[in-house]
Formats: sequence, C-alpha cells, structure tokens
Amino acid sequence: MAMASWFSRLRRSSQRFFFTSSALRTSMSTKLARTQNTTNSESPKTPFLFWSSSLLPVALAVSAGSLALRPQSDPSLCEAPSANSRNEFVVKGLCKEVPQELVDELKDVCQDNMTMDYEERYNHGKPQNSFHKAVNIPDIVVFPGSEEQVSMIVKSCDKHKVPIVPYGGATSIEGHTLSPNGGVCIDMSLMNHVKALHIEDMDVVVEPGIGWMELNEYLAPYGLFFPLDPGPGATIGGMCATRCSGSLAVRYGTMRDNVISLKVVLANGDIVKTASRARKSAAGYDLTRLVIGSEGTLGVITEVTLRLQKIPQYSVVAMCNFPSIKDAADVAIATMLSGIQVSRVELLDEVQVRAINIANGKNFLETPTLMFEFIGTERRTS
Repeated sequence: MAMASWFSRLRRSSQRFFFTSSALRTSMSTKLARTQNTTNSESPKTPFLFWSSSLLPVALAVSAGSLALRPQSDPSLCEAPSANSRNEFVVKGLCKEVPQELVDELKDVCQDNMTMDYEERYNHGKPQNSFHKAVNIPDIVVFPGSEEQVSMIVKSCDKHKVPIVPYGGATSIEGHTLSPNGGVCIDMSLMNHVKALHIEDMDVVVEPGIGWMELNEYLAPYGLFFPLDPGPGATIGGMCATRCSGSLAVRYGTMRDNVISLKVVLANGDIVKTASRARKSAAGYDLTRLVIGSEGTLGVITEVTLRLQKIPQYSVVAMCNFPSIKDAADVAIATMLSGIQVSRVELLDEVQVRAINIANGKNFLETPTLMFEFIGTERRTS
C-alpha cells in the first residue's frame, strides 16, 4: 500500500530531488549512513511539489513489470454491448434493472448532465489505478452541479432502492469507485469551487470536486497551502472519503487531522453538517471523523471545511544510505524521538533504488535509503 501510494504521487521530473550522483557518494562520519544535504531555494508559489513528483521513472518501471506479470486471459463481466445497443443495460450484479421512472426523475434533476452511454459508464466503473477487477459497471452516470441536486438524486435512488457510488478523482488503488451492483454513479467533478476563504482563521470552504493541487494553486498567492499531497488528480471529497494521507503526514497529520467540518447528503437525501468552524467547540458527537474514511457508505460529501497551513520559507532534503532496512528503521525512529521537526521521511529499499537507476540513467548506491525533508526558516533548517 505504501509503495503504491508513493507511485501514485509521482508526476514530474526527478531532477529537482535527485541531485548528482557524486554528491550522493559523499560519505558521513558514521558507519551506518552517508548523508547528503541539499538546500532548495524558496518557492512559495509551488510548495513541496518536487517531492511528490520526483520519481516518475520508478512508476513507469514498476508499472511495466506489473503489466508484464498480469494474466492475459481475465474474463470480463462487463464487456461492451453490440454496436446497435449502446445504451443497453449490462447489469450483472444483485441489483435489478434500473426502472424507467428513476431515469426520468434523474433527467429532470440533471438535465444534460447525465449519461447512459456505455463508454462513459464503463470508464466510471472500471478501476483506474487499481488491481481490483470490475465485475460490473454503473447503469447511469450523473454530474450534479449543486448540493440540492445531489440530495434529489439520492432521494430518488433511495425511493427506487437503487445503489449509488460517489465518484471523485478515481485515483484510489483500492477499488473505491467500482459498482459491483450497477446503479447510479454520482460524479462530483462539476462541484469544484472554492466557496469561502478565511485568511485570518487559516481555513477554507470548498466543494468536493476540487483537486488538492488546484486548491494549492488558488491558495499560493495568500501564502497558504493545504498540506496533504496524495496522488495527482485526487479530489478533496475523495480524500475525505478515503481518509488519505501523503508524504507530509509525518508533520501535518492525515485527512482526519485537517478537516474541520463536512456537509453530507445521507442515504435518504437529508443534508447534515457535521460540525461548526469553531476550533474549540466540544458540543455533540464527532461526526466529522465518523464520515472521514467511510468510503461513501454513510453519505455523499458535498462541502468540506479545511484547516490550512502557512507555506514554509525554506526546505532542506537529506538522503541517507544504510547497509540494511533495520538500520534505516532504527535511524528513522531515533530521528523522530530526538524531537527534530521532520516534515517528510520515506524509505526506499535496494529494489526501488535500482528501478530509479535503470529508468533514469542514474548510478545511486543500491542499498536501503532514507529520504528526509526539514522545513521552516533558513536559520532553523541550516
């Protein structure tokens, strides 16, 4: 899981993180590790993207190996219908055929923002980044543009006992967007706006369809950023539903630590708000953390209030080589116990380093490697 999560974050050039091989070979005084410190210049408009986008060649190399090892004779349970019946239902799960009355109700709500085209349904029903196989696809895909539309869609599906699957950025590797029983796929991509930004309180209210990268581009001029960095393309709603983390979780926590409140459409179509924006409020149940990580089983997230952080002025990256995984783990534990403010720490074994060398033409030492990042002011990180 950690390996796949790492690969999902890789997007851009590796040049900004992996520096010259000669610098890497600089030895330390200790026998366990060789450490290289490289200082990154200030870049407040694009915080920390170098880390989450540094190992694209690794992803390509390992993905190629995975494809080569996959069985080539997997039977498909959701093959395309004939050319003369592009809107034919292909439900093969436990759910019965979607009633025409529901189709008409959804058309009234969504107008042109719904489809029953096979290709569109197949694209929403197959796993995008997962090893899980699709056993079915949704019967209908809808694209609501507001919270009220989501509520009406869910009410109609509840009335006709048709299952729903909320759909975000489809970057999950656990098959969260699969539709084993057909039904209605609720694609939240049209709900992608920033509703309110409170600079003084360092929080922002957004719709679930906005991506974390787009949100950080919006926040950069204000000197703020949202500190979670999962795979490129992940949306805030999906990140809440899956309780994602990212490489900065060691310093800023996971999604449950950075969400202040949610608005959720329940299974019967009712809309609830899980908490207020007040930081010190202790009234009522902690419904926010109940919904975070529920993977769409408790409701459809329609609004998220997020806690923001100040963009650090400075960052330092260190790479350390070790003779064994245990040695690397011991140093990682000792570093955290020392009280040093680490913002990121990742472990690569010799196989991963070898993949980097092969894919990127590098000559890094193929041993267990720790990567650290320290952020703050120049004085504190130097």
